[in-house]
Amino acid sequence: MKIALGLLSVVLVLAGCATTAPQAAPGTAAYTGEVWTWDEQTSVVTLRQGGQNVRVKVTPDQLRGLELHSTRTFRGVLAGPAEIATVVTPPVPMMPSGATDEMDVTGTVASIDPAGKATISTDRGPVDVWVSQGTSPIVKVGDRVAVKMKIQPMVPVPAGQAASPALEPAASPSGEPGEYAVVRGRILAVDSTGKLTVESPRGPIVVWTQNTSRYQPGSSAEVRTEVRPAR
Repeated sequence: MKIALGLLSVVLVLAGCATTAPQAAPGTAAYTGEVWTWDEQTSVVTLRQGGQNVRVKVTPDQLRGLELHSTRTFRGVLAGPAEIATVVTPPVPMMPSGATDEMDVTGTVASIDPAGKATISTDRGPVDVWVSQGTSPIVKVGDRVAVKMKIQPMVPVPAGQAASPALEPAASPSGEPGEYAVVRGRILAVDSTGKLTVESPRGPIVVWTQNTSRYQPGSSAEVRTEVRPAR
């Protein structure tokens, strides 16, 4: 399964096939849009409809054979905003390596583009991260938020070692309301001030680290972000 943007693709773990399709939930309706991402663990598919994303809870059989960016019609019920699917970068199987670099900043949401990428103004500089887009967004323009960034370099999986398929679809969200995402992508730029620009299907994201020596343009990194209301 390939994404048309560069060498990016989405890794998903196929769930076991049920022998019979589950009964449709009350309030089921038809939803049509571009397949943006999906989560087989929760049976939720995210569709692009014009300038917004719509998350729909569907039956597991509707997720079989999906192709990213194809236009499909699903029958299901609307699901609220939640964590965003993991994105990785082939062509070589990669895995995170070494310690995690962490940084917390506080800022104000300056904008959210139609693709679901939020720009947050902070004292250190702008942060661009993924947020979910739905009927009830958690993060809104003008909100004061706390952003936690966790970054790890990625290296090729050693020969003879199978890449682990157990990728989590979210950044281990806590019980706190917020936006959680995991993006794995190629590093486009490293600034001496600590700014990293990382490729993603929604456009480059921008995060910060205190240890730029671990990252070089052209290499890959795993970026986990948490955006929560500031206290």
